[in-house]
Amino acid sequence: MYIGLGIRKKLKDLQQRFQSPGITGAAKAFKPNPQVSGTDLPYWPVVTAANPTELQLFRWGLLSPDTRPEQVQSTPLRRLHLPTEEVLKRTFSNQPLEQGQRCLVLADCFYIHRHEGKNRVLYQISLRYNQLFALAGIFQIWEQDTQTIPTFTLLTTPANSLLAFLNNKYQRMPVIIDPEAEPLWNSTLPFSDPAIQSLLHPFDPAQLKAERLTHTEQLSLFD
Repeated sequence: MYIGLGIRKKLKDLQQRFQSPGITGAAKAFKPNPQVSGTDLPYWPVVTAANPTELQLFRWGLLSPDTRPEQVQSTPLRRLHLPTEEVLKRTFSNQPLEQGQRCLVLADCFYIHRHEGKNRVLYQISLRYNQLFALAGIFQIWEQDTQTIPTFTLLTTPANSLLAFLNNKYQRMPVIIDPEAEPLWNSTLPFSDPAIQSLLHPFDPAQLKAERLTHTEQLSLFD
């Protein structure tokens, strides 16, 4: 399943929205990017439970602990998104979940493919007024020998009515955290806590808008 992410706003807007005055050295170089794919292995802005007042850049795609250094660049080994229903069953993610290693993955839009016959049509989904929002993520610091990579993955949930129409092949969507619930998601409560589980629901479709992108618009995103 394809999920793309985008941020069209400036770094200062992210700081203001997520009340994150601190910025790591790498994050200072972040520039708006309207579309990235997880298969590009990008570094992307997150706010973690461990450092809730600091914007950081983590690499998209959770690595299993037994991944060897020479395999780090191999996309098939990276977990770009995980179903909320299965995440506790996966041994490579049990450790970060038990340690409360949740994060907010920042965006102001995401992308989903709709399958129409043999064609795939790209849709851009955003909040109705193009506000910044946070997706539910899990982070893990992968370490082997002298190499250290901060990584994250997105959590997905069954789609709401809008995303079920758009993502008609997989019927999934990323988990969008309500702004007032963001501190709770980034708290130290275990993943199994009912309060945390209550956040993992499809987002209200009335608060979202979707734009079908033309072929030219799709190509421009990858220029």
